[in-house]
Amino acid sequence: MTERERVKEASERTVRWLDRCIKANINPSRQNIFPIVQGGLNDDLRKECVLALNKRNTNGYAIGGLAGGEAKEDFWRAVHVSTEYLPFEKPRYLMGVGYPVDLVVCSVLGVDMFDCVFCTRTARFGTAFSRQG
Repeated sequence: MTERERVKEASERTVRWLDRCIKANINPSRQNIFPIVQGGLNDDLRKECVLALNKRNTNGYAIGGLAGGEAKEDFWRAVHVSTEYLPFEKPRYLMGVGYPVDLVVCSVLGVDMFDCVFCTRTARFGTAFSRQG
């Protein structure tokens, strides 16, 4: 199986999993479902995944399907392809951001929320962030 085939299979599995989650959700007014956009660095597979997820009624979307070691330009392009097709009126959450520059760039690309390892990684070396700097 090629890398592309594996990524396509993962994307299709995500859509099937979303359908199961929507069906099983017994508290839709209290539990938010954010499906994860897959597609790796394949623009067409990422777009295909976003369009399939958009057909379901969810509270927001997570942007994933990236390993974290991609070149910045490739990472940002994958985020841009995702946000270009995601509904603007619903939250967009980017998973696994590692650097402050990614927070800035991806905010401009249309991401609303992040989880970021930067704070934890920095704390390991004795630095903490506060309102005072």
